[in-house]
Parts: sequence; structure tokens; C-alpha cells
Amino acid sequence: MSGPRKKSSATDTEVSLGWVVGIHGTAGGLRLHFHNRDSGFFDQPQVVELVHPDGRRQSVHLSTRPGAKNRVLGKIRGLTDRDEARALMGWEIIVPKSELPDLEDGEFYHHELLGLPVFDEEGVAVGTIGEIQSAGPVDVWIIHTGEQELFIPALEEFVLEVDLIEGRVVLESTWNSIS
Repeated sequence: MSGPRKKSSATDTEVSLGWVVGIHGTAGGLRLHFHNRDSGFFDQPQVVELVHPDGRRQSVHLSTRPGAKNRVLGKIRGLTDRDEARALMGWEIIVPKSELPDLEDGEFYHHELLGLPVFDEEGVAVGTIGEIQSAGPVDVWIIHTGEQELFIPALEEFVLEVDLIEGRVVLESTWNSIS
């Protein structure tokens, strides 16, 4: 996963969307790192919690739009000062899980997958999903085995089952020929 690697301040009922990583323009605009840039969560302004590294929280109305390359640009209602925007660098963007939009069948939020144990078709433990890279058209799951990292494309031909109720992922037996 590109961008900041920090421990999230999100509680069990919240999810981290990303971080404020810079400023944009002169009128209080922000550059944001989203864990999943293509989530489409911000089609309109949303109330989010900004969490300072020391734990302070602030509720704000945040609007976002795509920027150049992999950037996401943000604007907080009422924030028009570049220096005030700069003071938000490093703050985490958090929303309640209950506010996340419903997904289509076969789609999952990253926070639902991270930490899940992974098995092959025969039930042999492979490892756990430790990271997800969203750099291209297909997410790549980084599975930590304890000895190495495996890079598995999140495609139906390799991922046979994601069972959030049982808390497990099953890979097709040929997974070890692609990593």
C-alpha cells in the first residue's frame, strides 16, 4: 500500500479512510491519501472525524475530488486558510462503519479483509491478508505467511471464496505458481 503507514485511531465501529498528507492551492485545499482511492465514497460532502496523532478529534464536512495521477483533493467546509490546512497534515480521516455505502455481491471493504486467515482448497493454512495494494485495475492482496509475503491478484480465478461470517479466504490451489 502506498502512502503513510501509521497505526489507525479508528475504533471497532469506525474505519479509517486515509490521511491528510499535504495542502493544495492557496484557499485551504488538502491533498489526501485514501487507502482505497477508487472507493467513490465522497460523491457529495460527508461528515467525517479528523483525528490528530495525539488523539484529538474534530468533526468536519469534507468534499473530495480526483486530482492528477493518484491524488485525491479535499476541501473542508469553512476552511479557507492555507496555514490552517497545513496544520491538518498527518490527521487521519475516519467514518463510522455504519455510514459506508452498501457494496455489490463479491465486493469487500479493505478493513473487512485485512487480518483474515487464508487457506488453500485443501484447507491448508497459507497465511493472513496483511496489506492490500490498489495501484491498478486489480487489487493485490499481500499475504503474510510468517516466512515470506505472497502477492495474490484479487481475481476470481485465484480467490475461490471470501467468507466474512466464518472469517476466512480460500485460494485456488495454483496460487503458489503466481506469487
